[in-house]
Amino acid sequence: MDKNVVLARKYGRAIYEIAAEQNSLEKTGEELHLIADTIMGNDELKQLLFHPLLAKDVKKDTLNKLFADKVQPVVLQFCYVVIDKDRFTDFPAMVDVYEALANEGMGIEEAVVTSALPLTKTQVEALKAKLSEITGKKIVMKQKVDSALIGGFTVQVGDRLIDGSVARQLQTLKHIMKQRD
Repeated sequence: MDKNVVLARKYGRAIYEIAAEQNSLEKTGEELHLIADTIMGNDELKQLLFHPLLAKDVKKDTLNKLFADKVQPVVLQFCYVVIDKDRFTDFPAMVDVYEALANEGMGIEEAVVTSALPLTKTQVEALKAKLSEITGKKIVMKQKVDSALIGGFTVQVGDRLIDGSVARQLQTLKHIMKQRD
């Protein structure tokens, strides 16, 4: 297994355990995402924080100025440790590990819904309710749009895939017709 993946898991688990101990899984997750999303959404900031030769104090000071009033001290301290260990390029992966552990800890399952067209609010709520009923967990949904599906949608929940797309139905029909020939 890749060394970076192993380290991302180690760090992600460490911040998860701290957050669980402090009963702040949800808040810590939001704050970690705020930092990761801000960094990944700003090329200049990303280059600055990921630069291997830039002084660690400069990186920490930058994070402090940007996030000190927006996140818990423990989240900022976690970032500082990651910077001290020259692992900040792996920070987004650490946040993903944290999110998976936190969701499990809070009884939440993530569902990725890909549809040909954006779903309406009513459709989203109905789908969430049905998936919650099936899994017995609270569902957090991420939506993607892919016109290649033609119609319908696919749902990825954990390692399960539910494919109700028109594209798959057409593919199945084509396969059946080929078998008859």
